[in-house]
Amino acid sequence: MKRSLLVAICSFGLLGGMTAGVVQAADGIKTQQVQFKKGESGATIKSAIQGRETLDYKLTANKGQIMAVILTGKSSTYFNILPPGSTGEAIFIGSNEGNSFQASLPAKGTYTIRVYQMGAAETSKAKNAFKLEVGISG
Repeated sequence: MKRSLLVAICSFGLLGGMTAGVVQAADGIKTQQVQFKKGESGATIKSAIQGRETLDYKLTANKGQIMAVILTGKSSTYFNILPPGSTGEAIFIGSNEGNSFQASLPAKGTYTIRVYQMGAAETSKAKNAFKLEVGISG
């Protein structure tokens, strides 16, 4: 499955970048809007996470579009996918389901890719680099 997901993501044109600004909410979650460059359907985000930090990457998509996400980095770094209107409920939980996601989206709206850490990394002060590849098609 991972190989077919990578092929799908490559077909989305993920070699492109993204533009976004980072906002830190009152709850301490850092939020960044993901916008694909004109004519592209994917982006690669390179960042780092530290301790209990939570990073939210938001993007808007339509019902029925296919979203693909791959996270690479330290094994204690995970991501969840939260659907539009979620108050924390996820349609994908990386700590249970792995570091790649591909599915048809159930609703139109803004989706959140929430990156977080667990285990010793969550209590550590060390920064851990990661790469998040995101693509939307259809």
